Amino acid sequence: MSWSVIVPSASNSAAVVVGTATHVLPSGLPPLPQATLSVASFGDALVGPFGTFTSDTVRRRVDPAGAADVFRLLPTPETPRLDVLLFYFAGHGLCGEESRLCLALPGSVDDVSGAERTSLPVAALFQAMRQVRAEHRIAVLDCCFAGRALDAADAADIHVLAAAGRTRRALTPEGHRHTGFTAALLDLLDQGVPDGPEHLDLATLYRRLAVTLPAAGLPPPLQRTYGGSGDLALFRNRAHGTALSAPGLLARARFADQLRTLGLRGRPGRLDQAVRLLGSVAQDAVAVMGHAHPDTLRYRHVHAAAVGEAGDPATACALLGQALSDGTAAPDPVTAPVLDALRSSLAHWRGRSVTRQER
Repeated sequence: MSWSVIVPSASNSAAVVVGTATHVLPSGLPPLPQATLSVASFGDALVGPFGTFTSDTVRRRVDPAGAADVFRLLPTPETPRLDVLLFYFAGHGLCGEESRLCLALPGSVDDVSGAERTSLPVAALFQAMRQVRAEHRIAVLDCCFAGRALDAADAADIHVLAAAGRTRRALTPEGHRHTGFTAALLDLLDQGVPDGPEHLDLATLYRRLAVTLPAAGLPPPLQRTYGGSGDLALFRNRAHGTALSAPGLLARARFADQLRTLGLRGRPGRLDQAVRLLGSVAQDAVAVMGHAHPDTLRYRHVHAAAVGEAGDPATACALLGQALSDGTAAPDPVTAPVLDALRSSLAHWRGRSVTRQER
C-alpha cells in the first residue's frame, strides 16, 4: 500500500523566499551572486505548472536591509490559518554566540559577537514563523552550517531542510548559476522521479538530495520532520508515469549509479541499494525492450557489475554469462560493442571469483 501525500491548498498557503547576494564593508563576507538567481528560480518553481503555490502567495526579496524587512514579508498573526507557511533562504550562514545559526544580511558582520546583532538569527526567524497560524511550517535553509537550525529551541514544530550539517559549509561550485544545494533541488524538480509518486513529498525530495548532493561532491543535507510534515507535497512530479519509458529507465539507472558511487566510497548500505535498483531497472528493461536489446544488455551489465562490487563475483559472472548468451543469440551490429564489454567484464569477475575461492 502506498502512503498518501498531503497536497496543501494553493490559495491557502504562503511562501517567503529570501536571499542575500551582496555584502557591505566591513562584513568580511564575499558576495554570493548565485543567491539572486536561486531566489528567482526557486520562487518560479513554487508557482510554475508543477508548483503548488500561486503567484500572489509567494513573496520574494533579495538583499533585505535588515531582519525587520524579512519579518514584514511573513503573514501576520491575524491571517486566517494557513495550510503551509514556507520560508526559504539562500546566502551565507554565520555562527553567533553559543554556535547559534544566523542568516547573513547585507550588513552582517562575520564574527561571533557581531553576527546576531547584524544578521537574522534563525531562532528569531522561527519565533516569528510560529506566530503565524499554519498547519505546517517549513524552513529550507541553503547556507553554511544550516544544520545548526535543528538545535534552535523554536525549531521544535518546524520542518527543517538544511543544505549542510552543523559544521559543514554549503558549497557553490565555480561556474554555477545557482547555489550548489538549490541547483541540485531545481534539477530534481526539473527532471522529476520516474518511479516516484504524482506529487513529490518532502521526504522523497530529501532522500533524493541525500544521494545526488554527495555524489556531486557537495555536503549531504539534513532534514527533521515534525508530525506528518514529511508527507507534504509542494511540487508535482514532472516525470510521473515515465518509469518504463526509455528516458525513465535511463534516469532510474543514473540515480542508481549515483548510489553505487557512494557505496564504493564507503557509504554504508548504498551499494546494496544500488544493486536492488539496478536489478529493477534491468528487469523492467527486459519486459519493455526484450532480453537482447542493446540498452537492456547495458542495464544488465551495470547491474551485474554492481553485484560483483557488492561482494558476490560468482553471481555477477552468472548474470553476465546469461546476458552474453542472450545477446549472442540475437546478433545485431549495434550490439557488438556491448557484447565485447560483457565479455571483458565476465573475464574480470571470473578472475575475482577464482581469487575469492583461493582465499
